[in-house]
Amino acid sequence: MARKSNQQQETARPEIPESNEQVTVVEELPVDHFTNIVREGKAKKLSPKTENHVFYEIALHDEETELYIRMSGNEGGGLHSKEWIPLKDITAVLDVQGDKPFKSSVMRCVFSGQSANNAGFMAACCRGLGLIIQSEKSVFLHVLAPDYEQRRDELLSLVDTETKAE
Repeated sequence: MARKSNQQQETARPEIPESNEQVTVVEELPVDHFTNIVREGKAKKLSPKTENHVFYEIALHDEETELYIRMSGNEGGGLHSKEWIPLKDITAVLDVQGDKPFKSSVMRCVFSGQSANNAGFMAACCRGLGLIIQSEKSVFLHVLAPDYEQRRDELLSLVDTETKAE
């Protein structure tokens, strides 16, 4: 049987610095620039087969002082993007439509998300805001509301109201 040695071996110990430095861990959280919601609403979906609604929010971007809109949810089904879209991009698309009836697909260009419902749901929001109305030709075609320019200007003036209130 092997005997244990009574001599202890010296163990190597790591050097510990004497200073007691504090390290601060900073977690970088994404900044939410859209906390100032200036209007919320709901709009009836375009299909005559449903009574469901799509919900939207308009917010003031806290650094750009620009208005943005997004679809925040919907009743029933249908996936959609919840990305914030500059409201001026929406009005720019509508401004060039003139008197001709147009499809919801004209809204596709403002989205980076590719959901098939985005354009139709945003058109429903625009109807809910009174910017566009149903065309006489089809429930899925739109024309600018008779008072489009006034409604557009009132909507865009929300940025002035909010910046003066601060």
